Amino acid sequence: MLSGSGTVLLIKVLGALGGFLFSLLVARRFGDAALGRAELFVLAITVGATLMRGGLEGAVVKLFGAWSAAGEHGRIARRFLEWTRPLSVVALAVAVILWWTPEFKWGVTFDLWLGLAIGSWILIGWAGEALRGTGRVGWYALLQPGWWMLMGGILIVLFGWAPEKVLAVTSVLLAVFGMASAVILFRRSAASDQSSPATAKDRSVLRQLAAPIWMGSVLHLVLSWADTAMLAGWLDEAAVAHYRAAFRLAALLTFTQFAVNALGAPTFGALHASGDRDGLRRTVHRIGWMNTAVALPGLVFLAAFGPWLLGFWGAAFTELEVYQALLILAAGQCLNALCGPVMYLLNMTGGERVGLGILAVSACIQLSAAVLMVPAYGLVGGALSAALGMLFWNVLGVWWIHRQHGFIMVSLLNGWWRRS
Repeated sequence: MLSGSGTVLLIKVLGALGGFLFSLLVARRFGDAALGRAELFVLAITVGATLMRGGLEGAVVKLFGAWSAAGEHGRIARRFLEWTRPLSVVALAVAVILWWTPEFKWGVTFDLWLGLAIGSWILIGWAGEALRGTGRVGWYALLQPGWWMLMGGILIVLFGWAPEKVLAVTSVLLAVFGMASAVILFRRSAASDQSSPATAKDRSVLRQLAAPIWMGSVLHLVLSWADTAMLAGWLDEAAVAHYRAAFRLAALLTFTQFAVNALGAPTFGALHASGDRDGLRRTVHRIGWMNTAVALPGLVFLAAFGPWLLGFWGAAFTELEVYQALLILAAGQCLNALCGPVMYLLNMTGGERVGLGILAVSACIQLSAAVLMVPAYGLVGGALSAALGMLFWNVLGVWWIHRQHGFIMVSLLNGWWRRS
């Protein structure tokens, strides 16, 4: 059965290896510029799919989590099928429209593949979050970008296709797998549900929840990709490739965070709804211990072996500027891991508006820093802007959670070494 933090962590590790394989294959076979172009392709897909879903994927986590806890599996199955229809129309429309739009600087083939990929990821994100909302976090993990890139790497080895083509083809395959899995699993659960009511207000509640979540997703996009976008504007595609390689290595420090976040989001909401503050504190405490056990040794490892690891992509990736960017990004990711799932906890315990405010402030700071630092310092400037964004959203989030819930999330400050 695909469940449990250990399974999710294993899936995340295997998926990340797929992402590294894809990145290395593209750099080795097609060159640094081709890898930078592929990373920008992923950026366009991520932004497009997130904007088009309108926050519905985040809202459904909360709704399906509550209904699943109440045993209303038939309600989940009906609403998933009902709400999938308009998203499917949007996905198809995006694919068709981008087919006919004027070509981007990369050419009309890029437009075709981009439309297919964005349309597919609208549905992949929707299915994945719906599955996570019902506690199927293993299935959710299988619908993450690492597996997408693993399949892409396999197609590159077998057929030698260009990166954009394999990313589009594997997006379609993953979308079919994700949607089929969700439908089958939800219908199977619904078979034992004899009492699930059909509530006319469900759609209205979904829209009310989706609006602030969508705004938060947009701000997350800024915080996750503003550095890369700025580098693409000021530097060439090869520089983008060098930066993203450093970013991938730094993100290794948040492996554990991904697994516990996937499990923790529904748990936070349930504990908060029941008024179990001690249970909430203990859950966050355990997450802090797990993150610390991975992040701190990982930071030391990257600092010691960073140049050697970067060398797998090629000689140009081992330049001092790339290594410096890696160190800065790794420090930021380590802080992110030590602070724990700050935004998840805010969103699942009634702090959505506060979370939006924190993300907005952090995004403004990161954008301002990127505008000033990237032209002057290149990759190091991009890394500094990203680290500043992470610093502000984590520190502000930790402060607010301490004010509202009475405990400190930072593992090194909350007695993580004590049993709780």
